[in-house]
Amino acid sequence: MVLKWIVGSKVDHPLADPKQARALVAELPAHDYLKALDEITRWLESLNESEGFKLDRFFEIADLLDTAARTHQRKLVQDYLGMSRQQKFQENKLWTCGHKFSKALGDTYLNCVRQYQSGSSGAAAVKKQVPVFVARGVRALAMQVKWTMLRYGPFEARLWSSIGELYGYAEKGGYAATSLTVYAGTQGTGSVERDYLKVMMLCASSADVLPPLKQEIAERAVGHFVNSFQLAKDPFPAAMYSFDPARDKPPVRLFGNPAPAPNMTFFGPGEARTQLADVIAVVEQTGALPSTVNLGPPHPAETVLGVLKHLAVYWSDKPPARASERRATTARITVVPGYFALLDELERDESDALNFSVSSAESWVVENVSDNGYGALVPASTTDWIRVGEMIGLQVEGTPQWGIGLVRRVMRDEQRQYHVGIEIISRSVIMVRIAAPEGDAGEGENAVLLSGTPDANGEVGLVMRAGRYDPNVTIKIAGRSKSYLFTPSRMMDAGDDYDWATFKIDPVAA
Repeated sequence: MVLKWIVGSKVDHPLADPKQARALVAELPAHDYLKALDEITRWLESLNESEGFKLDRFFEIADLLDTAARTHQRKLVQDYLGMSRQQKFQENKLWTCGHKFSKALGDTYLNCVRQYQSGSSGAAAVKKQVPVFVARGVRALAMQVKWTMLRYGPFEARLWSSIGELYGYAEKGGYAATSLTVYAGTQGTGSVERDYLKVMMLCASSADVLPPLKQEIAERAVGHFVNSFQLAKDPFPAAMYSFDPARDKPPVRLFGNPAPAPNMTFFGPGEARTQLADVIAVVEQTGALPSTVNLGPPHPAETVLGVLKHLAVYWSDKPPARASERRATTARITVVPGYFALLDELERDESDALNFSVSSAESWVVENVSDNGYGALVPASTTDWIRVGEMIGLQVEGTPQWGIGLVRRVMRDEQRQYHVGIEIISRSVIMVRIAAPEGDAGEGENAVLLSGTPDANGEVGLVMRAGRYDPNVTIKIAGRSKSYLFTPSRMMDAGDDYDWATFKIDPVAA
C-alpha cells in the first residue's frame, strides 16, 4: 500500500523533523550492517513514496541516509565477496540486502533529479547541488548493475534507461565532465562522465562471466584506467561499443555503422588498451602489480593476471571469437555439483566399492554443443549452487564414463530460467589414489586424473581437493599395477573445493 504521510500542509513522516531524523540515524546499530542497511532501505523507500516534502529537505534526508549507509555498504560487499558457495542462505541474505539498498538509493536520487526538472517546491534552493544528485544517482544505479552482475542478471526494467537519463541531464546541463565532490573523503571526487564510463566499460567487458571476486578486481581495474577511456556522441575510429538508453539494454559491441538515435553514446578503451598491456607485462615478469596500480586487497598474481587478460580481450580491436562453432541440439546430461560429488559418483561406479550416500545427480537439457563444451538449460531447483567457476561432473546420457567441466557463464532470462555455459576439461576421467607422504600412517586420498595419456609436453592434468596442490612437493600416484611420481608443473585453476594442476610424470616407477 502506498504510504501517504500528509496532514494538511504538514509532512507527517518520521524523518520530516531534522532533529528526529538525526536521532533515528544515530540509533542505527553500528556493528550490524545488515540490520542498519535494511532500516535505511525502508526509510529510503518510504521517502520516495511520501508526498509533500520540499526538494531541499528531501535531499537533506537522502544525504543523511546515504552517508550513514556508506560504511555498512562497504562491509557488506567485503563479506559477500569473501563467502564460499556453501553458505548459500547467508549469501542470499547479503545479496538481497545489497541489491534492495542500491535500488532504493538510485530511485531516491533519480526522484531528486526529476523533481528538480519539474520545478517542484524547493527546487531553487538546490540548484547548485543538482550535479551531485546526478552523480550520486549514476553511482547508485551502477551499484545496482554490480549486484545484478554478481547474480548474472537479468537487469531490472528501466535500469539502463535510467542511467542514460541521468547522463543525458548532465550532458544537457554542461557539467558531465566537471570534477565534483560527490562524497566527502578521498574516494568521493569524480564526475558524472567518469562514473558513466565505468559502468559502461565494466559491462561491455563482460565482467559478468567472471566469478564474483574477479568481478570486483575487474571493477577496480576499470576504475584505475577510466581517465584513458574515450566517449563521444558520434561514432569515432576507436569506438568499440555503443549505448542507446532508449533500448533499456546494456551497451553492445559496435559493428558497422549504427543508425543514429537521440542520446546514443559511443565509447572505447582509448589509451587504456596500451596501459593495460604494460601492466600485464609487469605482472608476468615480476608476479606483482606496479606500485602505481591499486586494485584493492592483495590477490594471487595468477588471479589478477587472469582478470587483466580477460579485460585485454574485450578491449582489443578484434572481438573475442569462439574456438569452435556452436551447434543447436537437444540432449540430456547428468550433472553432479562439485569435485567431491564427482568423487562420490566415481567411487559408486567402482565395482568393489560400497557407497550408500545419496546421489546429488541432476538432469540438464543441452541446448547447443561445440567442440569445447555445452550450453545447457538448468532446472530451477539447481540454481542454489551454480556460480561461474564451479566445477561439475558430467555424463552424457547413454554413456558410462564421467567427464569434468567448469561453469564459465550463467545467464538468467526474463522468465528467470538459467542458461549455463560449460567448458569441458575432460570427457573421460579416471579416479586415482594420492599416496600418503613418507612417514605418514594415513591411507592417502582420491583424486581425479584428466587423462590416461600425457600430452605433447609430457604432462597430465590432475584435480584434487582445494589446498592440496603444492608447487614444491612431488606426489606419488598409485596405479593399478605400479606407482608413479608426479612432479608439479603449474596450477591451472582453483575453486572452493578443488585445485586443478598439471604434472610431469617420472618415467621411473616409484
